[in-house]
Amino acid sequence: MQQLDFFAQPVHLSPPMNSTTVDREEEIRAARRLCEAGDWLGLLDFARAWQQESPEDYNAFYYLALGHSGLGQYVQAETAYRRALALDESDPKVWSNLGGLLYERLKKPLDGIRCVEQALKLNPAHKLGWANLACMVGRLGHHQHAMAFADRALALDSQFVEAYLHKGAAARALGKNEVLREVCGALSTIPPEKFQRAR
Repeated sequence: MQQLDFFAQPVHLSPPMNSTTVDREEEIRAARRLCEAGDWLGLLDFARAWQQESPEDYNAFYYLALGHSGLGQYVQAETAYRRALALDESDPKVWSNLGGLLYERLKKPLDGIRCVEQALKLNPAHKLGWANLACMVGRLGHHQHAMAFADRALALDSQFVEAYLHKGAAARALGKNEVLREVCGALSTIPPEKFQRAR
């Protein structure tokens, strides 16, 4: 039988931290709250302290990257994402966010696409990844691929508005009016609350 330690230190939402799974999850929740509040400077301070306390935890670098990105410090964000990947290459959200940063902000579209493809290799059920890939390749003029990637997202969620929009844009560019009509028809059946940006 395990004994309780009534004199144990309470769990902190800011460093110092210990390495238990419960504390790590608390740290992640605290970082997410800062993201949701748009407190990018607070997130940077939090992530830096986390990184100092746990230099081998890739999540500290991931949230450091989000903070830099939120402040428009895109080169620093890229560096932090790459440091996170150097510690752990298996998290698709790091690959996906790095891909979006490279594509949108640092104007490196092919590198961005490769990162999103890596994220989808790690998690083929990531509907937003497929929709993002559809958008990326569509902007580069690869509309047939954009339609296929949008279809992959729609196979995972038949009411995924963003995927329909990317598919419709690709169909319009290809002159596929029948597909465009299908997209419009499908969009008309989706409840209004679904018409918000996915995250």
